[in-house]
Amino acid sequence: MPLLNILGLGFILGMRHATDADHVVAVSAIVSKHKTFIPSALVGILWGLGHSVTVTLVAIPIVLFSFAIPPRLGLGLEFLVGLMLVLLGMMNVFGNKEVRLRSYLPIFHKHEHDRKNGSAHAHFHLHFKDKTDHSDHRISLRPVLIGLVHGLAGSAAIAILVISTIQEEGIAVLYLFIFNIGVIIGMMFLTSLLGFAFMKVKKINTGFHMMLVVVSGALSLFFGILVLYETGVVGGLFGSSIHWNPR
Repeated sequence: MPLLNILGLGFILGMRHATDADHVVAVSAIVSKHKTFIPSALVGILWGLGHSVTVTLVAIPIVLFSFAIPPRLGLGLEFLVGLMLVLLGMMNVFGNKEVRLRSYLPIFHKHEHDRKNGSAHAHFHLHFKDKTDHSDHRISLRPVLIGLVHGLAGSAAIAILVISTIQEEGIAVLYLFIFNIGVIIGMMFLTSLLGFAFMKVKKINTGFHMMLVVVSGALSLFFGILVLYETGVVGGLFGSSIHWNPR
């Protein structure tokens, strides 16, 4: 293949790789809590940088020295992704200081609508907490760490693709670089769109936005459990027979 075609393929596959289901679920759980556009875009960039570091560190030895990742190690890395998604989901659903499940439970209490007459009645209310914080003024390293883990789990399939299509080592390394650029740009666009959508929802209905934060965490939790099952049970990580198909 001509060089430009190879590099173009790397860039397109990089952008496509950014939209993998486990990637989208993970970053959605993060950007759902941001209230402005720029932090959401930074989440994508930081995730992409973390992903690129581990992909490069693992893929270069595979390309240059024909290093092969043992199937059990590959499954173990996938299992680590599942654990990370479960933890991220639990943090969104149960551990967030601003949003908790009890915020959506109906509360039974009394109101006095006419103090002069002293009339009061009891009824249900659905309360939503909306505490103002300044979390958008600081960006944590969580997206970088998540990207690092995702890069470890996905690097085997990427390296296999490089080895099978590129013969020259220099071009293979350049391909990886372009692929990483595509991943960073693709994830930046994705998190920007997600952040913009969450921001618009928050302006329209704060309560619904808070519910979406919890839903994003629940999706991460569910997807993480699914990955754990596929790697630990179906893939046989903890058994004697390994069935590993790199993503």
